Amino acid sequence: MLRASLKALSRYPMRLRLAALCMLPALAGSASAADPLPPNTLITLQRGACEKRCAVYKVVVFADGTVVYDGQYYVRKSGVVRDKVDVGSVAKLITEFEAAGFFDLADQYGYLSEAGCTSMLSDGPVAIVSVVSGAKAKSVVHNHRCVGDVPAQLTRLEASIDKLANTARWIR
Repeated sequence: MLRASLKALSRYPMRLRLAALCMLPALAGSASAADPLPPNTLITLQRGACEKRCAVYKVVVFADGTVVYDGQYYVRKSGVVRDKVDVGSVAKLITEFEAAGFFDLADQYGYLSEAGCTSMLSDGPVAIVSVVSGAKAKSVVHNHRCVGDVPAQLTRLEASIDKLANTARWIR
C-alpha cells in the first residue's frame, strides 16, 4: 500500500526522504472507510534552476495533509520544513489533477523535444510534478521554456500545489 509512496521518494535527497519516512506511521493509521483519499496519495513538486535566479526547492504533500518542504537555492527558507494542510484540500487538489487529465499527459514538455510546445522561450526553470493516488501514478517534466496550451495547464497545476502548501512564505 505504501510501496508506491516509498518508490516515489527514492529520487529525493536523504534528508527529505528521512523527513517523509517519519510521516509514514501517521499515514498508515489515517485511512478510514469514509476517507475518499487513498492512503498512498503523494503529490510532489520539484522546481529547478534557470539562467536567472529561480527558486530551487521540493515540496511533498501526503494523504494525511502533511507537507514536507526542502528549500535549496534562491529561497527565503533553506532546509527541510514540515507543516500540515487540510486533508480535504489535498483531495480537492487530486480532483483538480484528474479533471485536468494529468494522468494522461505526456511524460515531458519542452525538455527533450518541442512536442506539445507552440513556441520555445530562451530560458525558463524546470518543474517536475509527480502524483501517486491509489492505482494511478504519473510524473511530468515541464520546462517552462515550452509555451502552449498543455504547458499553461501544467503551470496552473504547479501553482495549485504551491498554493496548497503555501510555499510563498518559504521562497519569497
